Parts: sequence; structure tokens; C-alpha cells
Amino acid sequence: MRVWIMTDLEGVAGVFSFDEHTNPKGRWYDLSRKLLTQEVNAAVEGALEQGAREILVVDGHGWGGVNIEELNPEVRLLSGRPLLLPWGLERGFEAAFIIGQHAMAGVENAHLSHTESHTAIQNVWINGVKAGEIAIVAAVAGYFDVPLVLVTGDKAACLEAESLAPGLETVAVKEGLSHGAAVSVTPAKARIMIKEGAKNALVKAKNILPYKVKKPVELVVEFTEESKSSAEMLSRRPGVKRIDTRTIKIEENDLLEALKRWWM
Repeated sequence: MRVWIMTDLEGVAGVFSFDEHTNPKGRWYDLSRKLLTQEVNAAVEGALEQGAREILVVDGHGWGGVNIEELNPEVRLLSGRPLLLPWGLERGFEAAFIIGQHAMAGVENAHLSHTESHTAIQNVWINGVKAGEIAIVAAVAGYFDVPLVLVTGDKAACLEAESLAPGLETVAVKEGLSHGAAVSVTPAKARIMIKEGAKNALVKAKNILPYKVKKPVELVVEFTEESKSSAEMLSRRPGVKRIDTRTIKIEENDLLEALKRWWM
């Protein structure tokens, strides 16, 4: 069995602050990377015990979050920037995990929630449906017929994932009280939960349908007021229309091409 794992940092147990935990200048950044890597290893251990023979881990946090020196030696790591689509995905992977995930921007009681950038992006819609990073990752995996079977992170992220892929396994390692505060299990407890979640996810992977985006694809991105210049810049690209001062629209028949016009 081939397993693909996307990672992020904000949804990790014990990670509480953008500035102190997820930014390289923060005093707890190195600790956060360690905590994420341990959660990834827990998922990997569960997957290996359940029969996985090839695992690709993707370092999805903007500044990087996975510490390769501490990573399970049985996996390969995709890291560095720009992290070009489709992030190492291809047909033949049988299951996708997301470890350390947060909810989309604007979700109530979602800890450290945002969509791609907590300072630049206000909202994203795919075919008229509001989408966060979970939906985007699930859609790219689904493009290659790979089901998203496990999501770990805060409670709001888990609920978001369950709305996209009914039947998938989720592991909530913390619960947001506000955007900046949460109640978290200990890292040791999180690792136990995630390992068990990975095993459960692979047991039922064949019964979980890939998340598919229907064609044609309409991608709408709304930037924050502070980043509205990005809308102007992107509108100069072929196939990108500017709807208003802060919003662009991309229409394509292919999901990856739509996403590439936004990111590349």
C-alpha cells in the first residue's frame, strides 16, 4: 500500500501561537517542528503496522515544519519551496493523510484558522463552495483518485474534513476556545491517538470515496484589504479575471490548471 501524507503545523498538539510556535523567529518554533515530526512518525508507525510499504511525507508548512533528522527512516520527504503541484501525488497512491491541520479562515472556535495565508487570503471558493486547505488537498488527491482517509488537528478542522469525506478517520488533538487559544491533549497522548487513527483509516480506506471537483472548475480567491495588490498582480496572468479590488476568478476545465494559475 502506498500512502501520501500532507503536513501542517498549526493543528499540532501543543502548538498555540502563530508568532511563537509557527514562525521561525518564534521562541517555540524548533519545539513545534519536533512535535509535528513526532505526530507524523506516529501516523507512519500506524500505517506501517497496517501494511503500508511506501510513504511519501510532504512538508506543507510555509516555512517548513518537518525535521528530517527525526523523521521515521522508512519514509521519503518532499520539502523546499516552491512546493509545486501536485505535491508528489500521482495515481497509484491508495490513501492520503493530513497531519497537523487547521480549519479554514473564518470558522468559529477554530484555533489558528486560515486559508493558505493568515494575512493575505480572506476566502476561497471552488465551484461556489467555500474551501479551506483541507478541501484543496482533498481535491488534488481526488484528482488522482486517491481518497483522503485521515485528518488530524483541532476539532474544527476535523469537523470540516468530515463534511467533505464522510467516513474518513479524524483525530482531534485540541479544541479551540478562540482563534488564539485552545485546550490541547499532551503530545504523548496525541501520538497514541494518531497512531491508532492511522491504523483505523487504512482499514476502511477502500470504503472511502475520493473527493472529486466537478468540471468545469471555477476558483474564486478573495484577498484581504492589506493584500489587494495581489489581486491586481494575478489579474495580469492569462485566464485570471479580476472581479473587484480584492477578488479574482479563474475558470478552467482542469482543477490543477486552475490552482496553478493562482499559485504559480
